[in-house]
Amino acid sequence: MRLGSFLFARITKDGSDSRFEDIRGSPPKFLVAFFAQATWVSACLLPVLALNSITPTLLASLPRFMATDFIGLSLFVGGFGFEIIADYQKNTWVQEKREKKHEEDFLTRGLWSKSRHPNYFGEATLWTGIATTAAGVLVSNVGQIGTGLIGSPLGRILALGIAGISPAFVLFLLLKVSGVPLSENKYDKKYGDRADYQKWKQNTPMFIPKF
Repeated sequence: MRLGSFLFARITKDGSDSRFEDIRGSPPKFLVAFFAQATWVSACLLPVLALNSITPTLLASLPRFMATDFIGLSLFVGGFGFEIIADYQKNTWVQEKREKKHEEDFLTRGLWSKSRHPNYFGEATLWTGIATTAAGVLVSNVGQIGTGLIGSPLGRILALGIAGISPAFVLFLLLKVSGVPLSENKYDKKYGDRADYQKWKQNTPMFIPKF
């Protein structure tokens, strides 16, 4: 909801989404993008759908709070906050550029001085948090019984796979398909011959922040 409303507001203000300029005129390419996003949504939902398949009675027998709950919640809150701050900083920077308050061509301040894609890092981290919380339940005896995996020698491995497919798919798309590659190629074409841009790339990690 937060990301969707943010992107909707940005597209409404800009009039278009530059990420889709090359494909929106081609129905086959746009169809591929549509199904990729549909697959993304389905993969991200998988851990939650697996949890929802467990009856409330079984879930009630779990401890009130497990270690994976704490780890998962910490990752979710940290990633969510990281993404919000990164998006806010980028949006503020764009607005200031429109108002002629600076003449910078690319953002190198705030979280964008710690990672070239802090918003994507936050997105991946929050989904890892959800998967961690889900995994704690799914690998437990309650989770194994509730999902029908109890008794299978590979039950807990399958449970980890169900939980892990969400962040794994998010990372794959962000790092190999639609996120980082599109952004990096776009800026490389525009500013690749500039020394200040190359210095920022050399000193700033692509994904995992360096503090």
